[in-house]
Amino acid sequence: MERLRSFCRKSGLVCALGTVLIGSGVWVAVAQGVWQATKVPMRTQVSTQLPRAPFPVERCINVAGALEAPNEGDWGYKIRERDFKTIRAAGFDTIRVPIKFSAHAMEQAPYTLDPVFMARIDEVVTWAIRNDLTIILNLCHYTELFENPDVHERRLVALWAQIAARYQKTPAKVMFEIINEPQEAFSGPRVNKVQAEVLSIIRQTNPTRTVIFAGDNWGNINGMDNLELPDDPYVVGTVHYYQPFEFTHSGASWMDNPPPAGRIWPRPGETRELQKDLAQIAAFRDRIKAPVLLGEYGVGVEVPMRLRADWTRAMTSAFKEINMPACYFNFTGGFDTYDRSVEQWHAPLLEALQLRPK
Repeated sequence: MERLRSFCRKSGLVCALGTVLIGSGVWVAVAQGVWQATKVPMRTQVSTQLPRAPFPVERCINVAGALEAPNEGDWGYKIRERDFKTIRAAGFDTIRVPIKFSAHAMEQAPYTLDPVFMARIDEVVTWAIRNDLTIILNLCHYTELFENPDVHERRLVALWAQIAARYQKTPAKVMFEIINEPQEAFSGPRVNKVQAEVLSIIRQTNPTRTVIFAGDNWGNINGMDNLELPDDPYVVGTVHYYQPFEFTHSGASWMDNPPPAGRIWPRPGETRELQKDLAQIAAFRDRIKAPVLLGEYGVGVEVPMRLRADWTRAMTSAFKEINMPACYFNFTGGFDTYDRSVEQWHAPLLEALQLRPK
């Protein structure tokens, strides 16, 4: 119910996660879509911006529906090491794993994370590294933060202080994503302020770790304009894309009131809308002067496979045209690209992603 409640609260957006295990280990982290100036004279000056660090993510897939549940397995999926072997063999270089850390920590200060849960995260991250996968650890489904940020912002900072300290000695292939799809009361300038505060804590132990910032409005294209990045060469922006929502979520069985089934794509004018959205995302990247990860895009399993593949092919090609790394949603356990019942990829989707299993 929490999953459904979280998704429906988004007015249709889908919420939906580097690196040997040293000592206490490492960890991992997924999210989902939406339904949807005054020019200031600038003085000429020498730029003091630090050189931008590389962002070595190209072919990414979300591994959602496991660690983002209140307890792993509640939603019918537990991550297996064989999954990471399968993902790497298909040609992916990165996984994004959403994790509900907030369900496994003390409610009161010092907000200590459950050591048993963190040991499981260590195991999952170790598997990723062993299979040569970059792993993005995404703090996801923090509903209480969105409803009451005045109380929970300090807890978010404390959670990241522990996560950062735990993984400070891991390779650069472990990346941090501070918060999945900011929304509701946790919106506007406070999102930038809190993410900057979290970054300052992370930098005490991880001076060169890649850290991903999200805009508000559930992290979609309508929230990009509010995102501001600090002057840090290892910070990356992110945005999610599920447009048109009425197509990607048509007939979704997990929604109380989904868009009607049978929606086709593209309708007249929708290809033009895609180009407009791509231009907006590219302009966002130019404004923040940093890489942007297309953190989630995908189509629900209720949509016929041929149409899922058509949309996926078009989006994948479009993102490549603007040189934007993209993370498909999802491996399995919802929006499936891989069928665990037969242990096989859905071949039309893998082909649409321009990949093939070895």
